[in-house]
Amino acid sequence: MSRAVGTLRHRGVVLTFAALLAASACTSVSPSPSVPASAVPPLPTASHGQTLAPSSGPQTPLPTAQVVPGTPPASPQSTSSGASPIPSSTGPQTPAPTVDPAVAAQIDAVTAQVPPIRELQPTKTVPYQEISRDAFTTFITGQSDEDTTPQWRAAEEEFLKRMGLLPQNTDLQQLLVQLYSAEVAAYYQPTDGTFYLIDTGQPFGPADKVAVAHEYTHALQDQHFDLEGNRIKDPAEGDAALAQLSVIEGDATLTSQLWMVQDMSEAEQAQLVSQALGELSQDQLANMPTILRRQLEFPYAEGFLFVRDVYGLGGFDAVNQALQTPPASTEQILHSDKYYNHEQPVPVTLNDLTATLGAGWSNDYQQTMGELNIQVLAAGGEKPAVDVPGLPVTWPHQEVAAGWGGDRLNMYENASSGAWLIDWQIAWDTQADADEFSARMTELQSTFQGTLRLIAGPQTVRFVLASDPSLLTTVGLSQ
Repeated sequence: MSRAVGTLRHRGVVLTFAALLAASACTSVSPSPSVPASAVPPLPTASHGQTLAPSSGPQTPLPTAQVVPGTPPASPQSTSSGASPIPSSTGPQTPAPTVDPAVAAQIDAVTAQVPPIRELQPTKTVPYQEISRDAFTTFITGQSDEDTTPQWRAAEEEFLKRMGLLPQNTDLQQLLVQLYSAEVAAYYQPTDGTFYLIDTGQPFGPADKVAVAHEYTHALQDQHFDLEGNRIKDPAEGDAALAQLSVIEGDATLTSQLWMVQDMSEAEQAQLVSQALGELSQDQLANMPTILRRQLEFPYAEGFLFVRDVYGLGGFDAVNQALQTPPASTEQILHSDKYYNHEQPVPVTLNDLTATLGAGWSNDYQQTMGELNIQVLAAGGEKPAVDVPGLPVTWPHQEVAAGWGGDRLNMYENASSGAWLIDWQIAWDTQADADEFSARMTELQSTFQGTLRLIAGPQTVRFVLASDPSLLTTVGLSQ
């Protein structure tokens, strides 16, 4: 249903998470570039063989962030619909009769205000619907990520558990359904060009307006850029996919905050912040494994900061360029200067050990972890001293991941015996960075399953974790 190490992403739906948007209400939107603003340097060339191309006209509805195929189940009891039209001198289109006219008027007002702020005009009408949370949960539960298979998802779950990133009794798919069901406030469905609001049973208020501004921004992105056609679909390229997602969500978060500052009344802003603080005190993310929570928050929190840096350098023209040529790694999201300085990930190639391991073995899982996931790994379960969901914080031992240069891993399984082996090679910026990583992994080895072997090379570390020490000898790593 989704990729954990890759991205917390459903194919076909761009999700707005209530707690994260609430937290972002407390975040300044004033540009704070981490690179000199004297001039905007040329943007880097895409590192995955393609650049998002501007659309010459309306596109087939496409996913932008976390996505799910198909249209949510609609029934008179669960949905209502309307249209967020292209602004024109004739005024907004009349919404469907099932929409509360007062709510529809507020939605239409927000969607008319967003395009001038985002500096993108809609090319076609964007319908909207309201769907019950139960119907949304049923929809989420019934979907499968088209980019993966059940075998891949099972392998990813085992990988996370073996690396100490997921409790042993965790059902990853069930956990993600619970997370989405509790936290999603709204979503945009590129396959039908519609955005959906989750009915909370409460009156339509400031938080709902911010969600509309956020999702309508996704609709504008969709209409002007072929996001789905150029989306990184390979589940083994999770770090790059998460970086791409972070620009998309960061843009929508920035735009919705700019809208809030410009068009939301002071009373509504105060109500939103008060609501945010109340929700954060009972944050349902608190009990989520850190790897899932970080990947959920990252596109909104760090993605917002990255886009704010880009916007501070060149306005929305620069943001559009970043959408077309997205960062190649979460490292470039975390350090925007590396994006503008064209610091691309170091290519890392691994030899396939399937033949060496022998009969019955298969290479079941491949991934690039990237700086973000190594940051979570290096934390070793420790939490920040001040932990505000949805807002960037300093993570324990995050310096261990900061020298990341590139990485690649394979995980091998023997279905008959149950034996397994993880082979992971990481390139580092300096030898000191490599040594720091090795030292931290040695400290954490009791949190990993199996037997760990670390092999140092020039500015590289090979991390091999095996279910049985004899497998290390088999692959030529005996001491």
